[in-house]
Amino acid sequence: MAPPGAAAAPETGAVQLLLRNVDSRTTVIRARREDTVGSVLDRLGNGVAASGAEQRLRAVHAGRELPRGATVGELGLPWDATLHVSYRLVPTPHGDAWRLASEIAAAARLAAATVGQPYAAASLELQVRRFLDSARAAHQRKSNSALGPVAEHLGIFLRRGVPGVLVQLYQSDDKRRRTDAERAIRCFLSPDPPAGKSIVKALTAPVLLEFCESFATGARKGDPLYAALRDMVATVLSDPEWTPGLWGDVPRRRVAEQLIRLARETAVAVIVEIAGAYRSRGHPAAAFGNLVEFKTFWSVLRQQVLELDADTPLRPWRKALSQTLEALLKSVEDCMTRFEMNLPPPPAAAAAGRKHTSSSSALTKWTASLHSVWAVLAELDAWSDAHHAMRTTLAAHPRAVTALVLTAGSELSESIRWITRHRDLLEFEARRHLAMAMLPEIVRGADAPPPHEMLIDRGRLLPDSFGYIAHATPQELRAVLSVAFKHEQATGPGVLREWFCLVCQALFNPRLVLFSACPQDRRRFFINPTSVVDPLHLEYFEFAGRMIALALRHKIHAGVFFDQTLFLQLAGRPITLDDIAEADPSLHASCKKILEMDPSLVDSNILELTFAREDEMLGSRTVTELFPGGKDIAVTSENRCQYIDLLIQDRFVNCTRRQLAYFAAGFRIMFNKWKPWTEFFASLDVEDFDRMLGGSKGTIDVNEWRAQTDYRGYKEKCRQIKWFWKAVENMTVEQQGRLLFFWTSVKCLPSDGFSGLGCRLFIYRASSSRDHLPTSQTCFYHLNLPAYTSLSMMQRRLHMIVQEHVSSGFGAS
Repeated sequence: MAPPGAAAAPETGAVQLLLRNVDSRTTVIRARREDTVGSVLDRLGNGVAASGAEQRLRAVHAGRELPRGATVGELGLPWDATLHVSYRLVPTPHGDAWRLASEIAAAARLAAATVGQPYAAASLELQVRRFLDSARAAHQRKSNSALGPVAEHLGIFLRRGVPGVLVQLYQSDDKRRRTDAERAIRCFLSPDPPAGKSIVKALTAPVLLEFCESFATGARKGDPLYAALRDMVATVLSDPEWTPGLWGDVPRRRVAEQLIRLARETAVAVIVEIAGAYRSRGHPAAAFGNLVEFKTFWSVLRQQVLELDADTPLRPWRKALSQTLEALLKSVEDCMTRFEMNLPPPPAAAAAGRKHTSSSSALTKWTASLHSVWAVLAELDAWSDAHHAMRTTLAAHPRAVTALVLTAGSELSESIRWITRHRDLLEFEARRHLAMAMLPEIVRGADAPPPHEMLIDRGRLLPDSFGYIAHATPQELRAVLSVAFKHEQATGPGVLREWFCLVCQALFNPRLVLFSACPQDRRRFFINPTSVVDPLHLEYFEFAGRMIALALRHKIHAGVFFDQTLFLQLAGRPITLDDIAEADPSLHASCKKILEMDPSLVDSNILELTFAREDEMLGSRTVTELFPGGKDIAVTSENRCQYIDLLIQDRFVNCTRRQLAYFAAGFRIMFNKWKPWTEFFASLDVEDFDRMLGGSKGTIDVNEWRAQTDYRGYKEKCRQIKWFWKAVENMTVEQQGRLLFFWTSVKCLPSDGFSGLGCRLFIYRASSSRDHLPTSQTCFYHLNLPAYTSLSMMQRRLHMIVQEHVSSGFGAS
């Protein structure tokens, strides 16, 4: 040994050390002057752990122990210095965990190294159970407060490399060794006692992932143990109490890398499932299991990738993810293409006589993979990499997407709400279905509650109807409604339709002051801020909300159309300048001029505008500040946009806030408490709502009416039938509407015309005298027409029943 203080080799600045172990073997190590003693010793490796302590190397030079943190330069170690190396026991936390993990690893390595030799069962299962018991015991010693000790125990299990050596033993050719290893690994599939609280299970994700990662690539496919481990990873990660913080010390990049592989495996399984739907392959239970794992791994993976997105080493992983997302999208697109080929052609193509296969088999095959398709679409929607491509696919297959939505049952209704963000790509039938799925079904059958019966006096239409509806419970409103008018025998669906239309017509009559009609389209309504003149106006707004929700639930076209401003408020969306054009054309034009004016003119205060609004209500003028102190702040070219936004907010939101709240409360009565009622509107635009509530805004097509009508007792060539249609053609639009209402109790046709009524209309030859007026059975769309002897007699009789005071309720049943 060179004398202390000898110089290092001048040409290198390094020190050559001779490390002599207790067994007299010497190891030569060249160290830099900045290296610490500890880093030099680490090159030799540490010993294995003992109970409650860990064997750690120490170095002695010139009779003194060298501090592990001191550098070679600080100690002045000479060239060829000899360091005597020995072990010492260092107390460590969780000593039992270190000892048990080391014993398991050593036993597994010994068993793997002696394959082909006699094997005495190592009882690895018992050792793993002891390790898990030790983790729970550590948790209990901490007063059951935190899961930190359990996580640290499992971290030791990983650092000792136990999962890898157990999987290596499991994949050996020796049956006994394989069985012993499998039993040990399966301990992590049920790590807690059956009757105890789940303490260890929630923290096993890192260990389970390492087990899965240790399987050789070719050995994973079809291996039941691997499948069970992967399934348990999904189970743990889908636990509501699991958080990314439970990964512990495992590097997040490592976690993401392992999850990517599992996510790609589940993606392949789902792709096979979707493709196999048309070939009758796959087992439903297996498909469901694949789907659960797919949702879980991709959801957790999304969190990890977003967390590490700025990390440069992750970019190759992102490329692999993009390729998998492309494959998922391709599988859905292929399925949509095949499905569209089996759908019936559109009405125009069907009328042309084109051949098509029945849609029932197509629907059956589609439904077999419905959950998988929806899961893939939802995942694609969540990834920015695939968002544009997914929208392109949806837009290219509108009929398939519509069928996909329409075949989604109640079990899927909540999980597919995300597609409302793409309502611009959906057909009306799909948008309507998504909205109506939010309303509860009308209870019918043996278990249904008794009908909510109402007896209405036509002379007291609103007060009587208010009493029955405003005071009814939600359960009563969700039952079947039964309406009868006093002194009239008619009952049934036709009377119900008539009652709905009459009540809605009365509620939205501007003379009632609840709603105002748009100046240019008198069929559109918005909330009237002057409704406060009626002391019961708030109660009637709630009543109106209930009636609108009930009309939607019963699929009755009430002939009422909402203005854009009212619809947007119900939908929870902001109102912009363009939205007020119909409700207040004058204000809309004024605001447009302010925005288009030259900035210098606005800044010159030529308009003399401030952030206040003057309004006249009930004969008196009031000034409302758009914000505190607004009347003292002039409108300029820089703040005019803010002024217009606040003006619109005050005019259409603030001044009718209470009325809207009561109307919304009435509308909400039809929804379950846990469902946000605004989601009803999430898939709709105002034009959709028009079609659902108001019906058709166009004139009646008499030719379509005639084509939708059948005859009983008459034939189409009979002179009475020819006279009838000639008389109808000569009626005004209003008269035709009253005749249709008398015949069917349908105030407004559906948006798709007579075909949307759901059944055909009938004209019956009445046995009554030729002097009698026609009668109707509105429930069945039946018109009983006497055999009049001339066209003039037919016209006189029909003109009598299309008078406004006669067409409502005459002969309806």
